[in-house]
Amino acid sequence: MDNQYSARNRQPKKKSAARLLVFLVLVAAIITLAVFSLGQYTAVQALQNNLQELEDKLDRVEEEKNRLEKQYDELYEENEELREENKMMRSETIIEHGDRETKKVAITIDDGGSEAINNLTLDYLKEYNVRATLFPTGQNVESYPETWQRAVEEGHELGNHSYSHPFLSNLSEEQVHQELSGWQEAVEEAVGGSYHTPFFRPPYGDGFFSGQAHHRERLQPIVAEKGMFPVMWDVELVYALRHDTYSAARITEHVLNNARGGSIVLLHFTEADIEALPRIIEGLRERGLEPCSLRELLLAEPHH
Repeated sequence: MDNQYSARNRQPKKKSAARLLVFLVLVAAIITLAVFSLGQYTAVQALQNNLQELEDKLDRVEEEKNRLEKQYDELYEENEELREENKMMRSETIIEHGDRETKKVAITIDDGGSEAINNLTLDYLKEYNVRATLFPTGQNVESYPETWQRAVEEGHELGNHSYSHPFLSNLSEEQVHQELSGWQEAVEEAVGGSYHTPFFRPPYGDGFFSGQAHHRERLQPIVAEKGMFPVMWDVELVYALRHDTYSAARITEHVLNNARGGSIVLLHFTEADIEALPRIIEGLRERGLEPCSLRELLLAEPHH
C-alpha cells in the first residue's frame, strides 16, 4: 500500500517538470522570434532609410541634370551668333599667305605620289625637323594608308584635297559634297579615328582663282559648311616654270627667289619637287626664314 501511494505521489512532480520544460522552450522560442523580428524590423528600417537617401540623391541628380541642360541651352543660344559669324568668315576667306611680319614659310605638298616618293618626303621632313601641311587625294590615302598614318603620327597635318582630284567647277553641289566627304572617310580609315582639318585646297585651284567669282560663290559655302578654309598659295612651280626646265635645281632657285615671310609654298609629290625639298629647307633657313606647317604659320606671332 505504502509503495503504491508513493508512486502516485511522484507522478505529479514528473508532469510539473515536463510542463516547466515545455514552458521554457516556448519562452525561448518566443524570445528568439522576438529578437529575430526586432532584427528584421531594424533591417527593414535601415533599408527604408537607404532607399530614402537614394531617392534624395536621385532627386538632386535630376535637379543638377536639369540645371546643366538649361545652362547648355543658354550657351548654345549665346554662341549661335558666333557660329554664324564663324561660318560667314569661312565663306568669305581664302588663305593665300600668312602675316608678312612673320619669318615663317609654310611648306605644302599636294596630291601624293608613289609609296616610295611619299615616304622619302616624310624622311626628309623628319631629317630636317620640319612639320608640313600635306594635301593628298583620298584615292592616294586609300592606296597607302600606312604612309599617311605615319605622317599624322610624325606631326604633319593633312589637308582636304578632294577624293579624286576633279575640276570642281564642273561638278554639281552634291558631287562636291561627295568629293570632300570621300576624302574625309579615306583619311579617318587610314588614321584609325576621327580627323578634322581646317584646310581645303581645291584641285588645280579650280573655282577659286580670280575671275571665277560665280564658281567661288557656289563652292565656298560647301567648304565652309564642312568647317574648312580654302587654301591657295603665293609661291608655286608648275605654272611659273611651264616655259623653263623643270629640275630640282630650278625649283629650288625659284622658291628661294620668291618666298618671303608669310609665304605659302606649293610643291607636289613628284621626283623633282621632293629632290629639291632638302635644298629648299636649307636655303630658307640660310635666309632667316623657318619652314613650317600652315597651322604654325597662321598662328605665328609677328616678328619685329
